Amino acid sequence: MKRMIRIIGTIALVWFGALSLAHAGVEPQAIAPDAPDTYTVRKGDTLWGIAKQFLRDPWRWPDLWQMNRAQIRNPHLIYPGQILVFDRAAGVLRAAKRVGPVDEKLSPQVRHEPIQDAIPSIPLAAIEPFLVRPLVIDQKTLENSGRIIGLEEGRWIAGAGDAAFAVGVPEDARLVQLFRPTEPLYARDGKTLIGYEARDLGTAVVEPNDDPRLGTVLRLKQTNEEVRAGDALIASQKEMLVNFVPHAPDEGVDARIVRLYRSSLEAGRLDVVLLDQGEQQGLEPGHVLALWRIRPPVTDEERDTKVFLPEERYGVAFVFRVFERMSYALVMETEKPVRVGDAARTP
Repeated sequence: MKRMIRIIGTIALVWFGALSLAHAGVEPQAIAPDAPDTYTVRKGDTLWGIAKQFLRDPWRWPDLWQMNRAQIRNPHLIYPGQILVFDRAAGVLRAAKRVGPVDEKLSPQVRHEPIQDAIPSIPLAAIEPFLVRPLVIDQKTLENSGRIIGLEEGRWIAGAGDAAFAVGVPEDARLVQLFRPTEPLYARDGKTLIGYEARDLGTAVVEPNDDPRLGTVLRLKQTNEEVRAGDALIASQKEMLVNFVPHAPDEGVDARIVRLYRSSLEAGRLDVVLLDQGEQQGLEPGHVLALWRIRPPVTDEERDTKVFLPEERYGVAFVFRVFERMSYALVMETEKPVRVGDAARTP
């Protein structure tokens, strides 16, 4: 188990907020009216949820911590048991932890804290299937994926424990994910292809083979449905540590929601949506976007003219995984149902 080691004093207060003066904290009007003076981090907390204790807009977490861009990309981790102290005058939050009684003799000690115990940015249970499973595939990944070319003993379908024969298996791969491309995904214009929805079929173990001229034998490990010749595969994705601090994009983003996952009609808080913009448009994990409802025009029957209406901002989404031309985002706050076609923009 990988661990992070920090040396601290027994009675010392460990401060890792306000490491940079690149930001001046948050202004008084941005502070939540009932913001506490201190907060003790608990197991199950998220950075977003903690920020909501202090801010009207919890995505402004970096300003609260006075983080510069390097710290935003690689944030200092906080753990259950740490005490957060809010400096109202400066509009900043600092983390501290008192260890040992006040009259105890000071001496340095080594404290071991598992990285996986760190407080995540957002609820991981809501996004876990979207972090490693091939639920959407971009064109480049599909073109570079391997293929199952046949099954043992001439079978048409196979399941867990069966053998399958493949080509294009990534070098040094020991475990592969199996998928079947289904519907194409298009941008808002209905014409620009941005990727494909994919059916997650399961995983397979790559059997050893020292001769690169030969095809590869796979042993199906776990299957969600029958595997067939023609199904695609990619190397198993490594588990991602999602600990990005929420921050607004530097440039203007104007994406559209093109897919919902819990329901085909509407989504709500902590539901995942797919956006039609990604790395090419400058999106990155941790970006926070405002959700807007684009109201359709209303016809004035008396004058026989269309009246265009103002758009309505109704929520916030957190981008957590980015592809070349599309992104996954988690709806964090919403006052209305989220629908396909709604806009996601720089707040």
